Amino acid sequence: MEIRKHRIEALDGLRFFAFVMVMFYHYLFIAPLQGFIPREYAINAFSFGDFGVDLFFLISGFVITLSSENRTPKKFIIARLNRIFPLFVICALIIFFFSISLPMVDPKERFISLVFSLSFYPGVFGKDYFSSVYWTIAIEVTFYIWVFILMKLRLWNNFRNEICFVWLALSLLNNFIIHNTLISNIFITHFAGHFVIGVVIFELRTSKIQPKHSLLILISSIFIYNNMIGHQKWIDSFGVSYDHASLLFMTFFIIALVWITSHVESLGKYYNSIKVLGAMTYPLYLVHADLGFWSHAIFERKIWSIFPMTKQYVGYHLMVFIAIILSFLTSYLLVKYIDPPMQKLLKKWQS
Repeated sequence: MEIRKHRIEALDGLRFFAFVMVMFYHYLFIAPLQGFIPREYAINAFSFGDFGVDLFFLISGFVITLSSENRTPKKFIIARLNRIFPLFVICALIIFFFSISLPMVDPKERFISLVFSLSFYPGVFGKDYFSSVYWTIAIEVTFYIWVFILMKLRLWNNFRNEICFVWLALSLLNNFIIHNTLISNIFITHFAGHFVIGVVIFELRTSKIQPKHSLLILISSIFIYNNMIGHQKWIDSFGVSYDHASLLFMTFFIIALVWITSHVESLGKYYNSIKVLGAMTYPLYLVHADLGFWSHAIFERKIWSIFPMTKQYVGYHLMVFIAIILSFLTSYLLVKYIDPPMQKLLKKWQS
């Protein structure tokens, strides 16, 4: 059976669900724990929201494999870059102008950080990411590049399973024995399991499960579980702890979510709404963290000092609400009015 559609409708909804997990993790778990807002606003259950990033990578393994079907390497990489780069630039500029409206922010420093981050790899130049969430975009772009290279070498379509086994073997060696940063960055070894599971789930839509698929999923699950344990060790320092059985359950839960959702190609009359939310997910992810910081910083650093009476009316929950509204409004305007004509222009220019 040949798959011709480059979109599985239910995955748009799952992407949005993953974003919501990450958003509440940032706003109402890690922000209070790191002192951006008072500690008492932390909701420990939202610790699990960080695993929305794991879910994003799992989905990406599936979607990128789907996107590579029936496309030349050139068309594949152009489609991927068209999808991520224009909105990446626009969202970065939006965040730049929000951030320089805050006291104690150096516009020159922020602009330099922005420019280097547009390369996706500012660390190569010794610079930090312009936004704390950009590291995940670099992981995604690295995966795109590898798929493109393997397509050019005519290996991706014919030897995907073999490639996955080699990738996992290298990743196991590096993650647990060698610990080489360069290997980790080039071959994204910490997230190899996430992408591999997505690739395997894609293949299982058109073929029966075989021992090689089961082995790939089992080995890949180790990577996801290990990442979750690493996250748990970090939040242990804040006094929040969950047993490893919960993390193991979450590992297989997010795998099952992608597996089940990948088989729902049509949502019928509900898809128009889900499609908009799915399209909004990328810009939402790019802007939400910084708009969350801006929302409380603009009051703490500026508005409360100019208008002291507002302090009794504007609390931290309202600041979170403001950040959510700003994030959703910005993303909706981008996907409704900016991105469609921009995509048409790009396709016309590239044709």
